[in-house]
Amino acid sequence: LADAPRGDEWLSRRERAAFGQLGIEKRRSDWRLGRLAAKAAVGSWLGVEPARAGGLAAADGAPEAHLDGEPARVALSISHRAGRALAVAAAAPVALGCDLELLEPRSEAFVREWLAQPERELLESLPEGRRSLAANLIWAAKEAAAKARREGLRLDVRGTAVRPLGVAAPAREWRPLELRWSDGGRITGWWREEPGWVLTVGADPAPGLPRKLECSD
Repeated sequence: LADAPRGDEWLSRRERAAFGQLGIEKRRSDWRLGRLAAKAAVGSWLGVEPARAGGLAAADGAPEAHLDGEPARVALSISHRAGRALAVAAAAPVALGCDLELLEPRSEAFVREWLAQPERELLESLPEGRRSLAANLIWAAKEAAAKARREGLRLDVRGTAVRPLGVAAPAREWRPLELRWSDGGRITGWWREEPGWVLTVGADPAPGLPRKLECSD
């Protein structure tokens, strides 16, 4: 959040108009943070200054990449949580979603409500110190997959089944995951843990290994 400029001059005219419609301060802060990440990701992907790039909500609420105020052929997904934002870009057309979660305790009621039986069994099979990571990872994967369907949490994610690999041991690298919907659909992707956080990316068709984009100010 400290990276976000104080003023609004870095936002495009359309972005400033959208920002002006937000009334709740936390929502305004999160929105600005998400736009900053989107500009960095889209600008880096296209090789242009971030000020020329951006992401605006489509009619269904999903973010769409823009360049100089016009739609760009770039798939975009944004997530923000607790003063930090993640934006992921890819070559369009692709169904793309990402999520960023703070590693925090998840109650037994949360696990029973939102995790499918195979996911609960995975948690029970892990050392106690890895269960919180796994619960947050599974939830983040569900959110990323729902975004890839351009529905977010309007979609009931309780019928999904997430299968992440490499959960038992810590590692600072991207590891594969797969999510299957109850209707037979599938989203594949990657997950990564950082101190205090977990990141997920899902796409259809299957995405390549994520790489960090370099952004010029």
